[in-house]
Amino acid sequence: MKKFVLVALMLFIYLAGMAQSFEPKWVGEVVVLQCENDTVSIPTEKANVQIKISKSAGLLLVGIGNVRQKVSIKGPKSTTQLKYGNPIHLVVKCKDNESDPSSFIQVVKFEEKKKERKAEIASVNWVGNISEGNMVFVPYEADSYGKSSYILKIEPVEGEFGVRVLNPNDKDEKVALFYCFGVHPETEAIE
Repeated sequence: MKKFVLVALMLFIYLAGMAQSFEPKWVGEVVVLQCENDTVSIPTEKANVQIKISKSAGLLLVGIGNVRQKVSIKGPKSTTQLKYGNPIHLVVKCKDNESDPSSFIQVVKFEEKKKERKAEIASVNWVGNISEGNMVFVPYEADSYGKSSYILKIEPVEGEFGVRVLNPNDKDEKVALFYCFGVHPETEAIE
């Protein structure tokens, strides 16, 4: 019985140490866990976004149309590409893991263009109606992970994605950062 308890204790300590070894270094940072033969932590592309505002042709010509505000990231695809078909596991480091992650962690699917990736933040029509929160959010399952992180599980979907970590305390928002990755059947995963 003592041997069993000792082995169970050693296994628990080992697994607890392994769980924390995949946590990112900095708060707000996101990594992908690739869990095929051996679990590997893959860093995501850290991208500063540019905010772009565009007016529709109708608004410019006759005064009827929309003004759209979008976030834009240079490059048609992320430098981090994942293997298509496997579930996606993301580890997001936070100050603690006691809050509901769906209230401040957003996984956004980008609209892919030839030179950039975009997501619409807001839209204002010619009457003045404002529509905010127009990004395409990807649903995920979340659980606490390690000392102060969350692990998010996303179903495999083709496209370009970004993870945005907001401040759960609504204090000071820092620079808008997205931690980006892509999933495409025709590209090889980064090893």
